[in-house]
Formats: sequence, structure tokens, C-alpha cells
Amino acid sequence: MPATRSFPSGPDGRLFFGEQFSGAIKIIGTDGKLQTDPFAKVETTSYLGQDWGLTGLAIDPAFKDNHFVYAFYTQPISPAVPEASPPLGPVARPTLVRFTDENGRGVNPTVISDQFPETSPVHADFNANGHIHFGPDGFLYVSLGDYDIFADQADVLRKLDNPIGKMLRINASDGSAAPGNPFAADPSADPRIFAYGFREPFDFVFQPGTGRIYATDNTTVSCEELNIIEPGKGYGWPDVGQFPFPDCTAGNGVDGIYIFAKEGVANTSDFLATFVEVSGLDFVSAAKYPQLGDSLLSCELGTGVLRRLVLSGPGGDKVTANDVLVKDCKRDVTVGLDGVIYYSTETEIRKLIPKQPGSAPAPIT
Repeated sequence: MPATRSFPSGPDGRLFFGEQFSGAIKIIGTDGKLQTDPFAKVETTSYLGQDWGLTGLAIDPAFKDNHFVYAFYTQPISPAVPEASPPLGPVARPTLVRFTDENGRGVNPTVISDQFPETSPVHADFNANGHIHFGPDGFLYVSLGDYDIFADQADVLRKLDNPIGKMLRINASDGSAAPGNPFAADPSADPRIFAYGFREPFDFVFQPGTGRIYATDNTTVSCEELNIIEPGKGYGWPDVGQFPFPDCTAGNGVDGIYIFAKEGVANTSDFLATFVEVSGLDFVSAAKYPQLGDSLLSCELGTGVLRRLVLSGPGGDKVTANDVLVKDCKRDVTVGLDGVIYYSTETEIRKLIPKQPGSAPAPIT
């Protein structure tokens, strides 16, 4: 199984997952077996095997009635021009599409939004489309990276007239701005913007009960943060000081509540030591895993670590425990509607069986 980037759980117990580079969307049935034929496939593109491709899947909250599944991917616009001087990569555009589930097949593909800027041919395969998740308010939240243009087009990232490096909050029906967005009254701003100041905000999750949004901003050139996202707030990028950055709290944006770091690293002021490349987040419940408690799980593509973070404080802004569950997590982790933890390696989706500490995770496909 190629690299799996996102796999939400359907209300009927099926597990949907997307293959980042092939663009295939597949289903694992309630019997734990892979459905023979793909649910659907999008025409996507990659260049260096980095960030582009099929990166987000979401199941509509009203799936039982409308059977909608959403995919966020990099739509090819023009091919690479390797003979150019300097060589130019392909051009693509983040695109959000909706499928209707019909007996395990995705039919009636409908583009919900392609109102995103094209990528730059000199920054191909970096930091475009991110993840998508429905919030408890029923609206669809969308993350976009900075397209890797921070060095030569920093002003684009600072401005609110475009979605690059932002988190958006939209109507899933047509991609329009959701009501109540923080910049709706500003005629110069993109009304879809919910928060800004990100480089790679590629996964985020809503905390059960509180609805707080926890998100990572992972990058090779600044400290890797865990943020609490609030409407209208800026999170610093690209104004975080001179590279190499000596201080993880540099800049004027909202500081992260936690800095990720490689195992055994005590000094998290070094951005190189903090680059773990979080690629998936979800919350696990003590009701299903008493030994883990209510905690936040992070899957680190760069280190392979599936990490447990225990949050505390009235604002949920303190991390009081940090430990490693497994060391072969790649791309994503999700907690199904059954409360069970599923995570992907580079070749398998695995599950952690609750109440059996010490047992090895077993592949389900």
C-alpha cells in the first residue's frame, strides 16, 4: 500500500483512506478487509515525493443522509520543464472535490472549490494543500501551506487577500466563506480565512467536548509547534527572525503551547532538533484506553514516532506528559468511531488493541 495521508472513519464503521501519490481513495470494510476496487481516484501530481498529492479526506457529518465524502488534492495544471534554465517544476492547484458514496463507489464527482492560487514552478511539491476536517459547528476547515514562497514573496503571506499560509472555514456545499468568519467585514480580505501565519499547518484536530482546535506547523526552517488555533489570530510565519532561528518563540505571532523535538533532545531552541514532521493528529479517550487517558496523539513522519501528549489547564494549553507509543507511524493516525486507534506505516494500516498493553500492533490491510 503506497503512502497513506488521511483516513477518516465513516459512521457505518468503514475506514476510508487516501493514497497520497496515486490519488486513490480506498475503503477497509467493517470486516477489516480491503475493498477490492477503489472508492474513487483523483488525478493528482507530485514531483519530488514531498507534500503534494491527495492529502485530505473528510466524511460529511450528515453522511447517513447525503453519503458525501470530500477529498483535497493537488490538481495538475502544467508539466515540469526540466530543460528550462533554471529547471522548472510542474504547476498545480489545490482542489476540493466531493464524491457521493453509492455502494462503496464514489460517484458524481463535484468540484466544491478550486479557488486557490496556482503553485510556483520554482517551488514545486512544497506546502500547498493540507488537511480538511469538519468542525463541531458543521463547517469545513481547510489548511493551506505557504507554497514555499516565504523567501521571495513574503508579502503575499502577510496579506489577508489570499488563502496561502492560512486556515480557512468554508461551507462544504459550495466552498464559500462560512458565516461568522473573523475577516468577513474586511473588504480587502479573503472572507474564508479563519487564522493565518502558517508555513505547513498540515494537520489539526478538534478536541472532543471543548471544540478547541489543535494544529501543528511543521517546517524544516523553523521550530515545530503545537498551536491552539483561535479565530482571527496570526501565528507568526514568515516573520520569525533571521535564519537560522535561535529562538522558538521569536516573532510577533501567537506562540505555540508545545515544541516538538526528537527523542532525547532537551534544548528545543534548536529548530533542527525540533523537526519531527508531524503528519497526523487525533484525540484518544480514556474510556477506550484507560492506560493512555484522554490525550492527544501525534504521528511523526520524520521520526516514525506515535506520540501521546497529555493536556491540562483550564485552557488546555499545558502539556504535562509526553511519551512514545510506537516507532513506525508514518503519515497519519486516526481514532475511529469505535474509539480504536488506527495508524499508518509506509505499507500498512495498523490498529492498537485497547486493554492489551505490551501486545504488538497488528496490520489490518
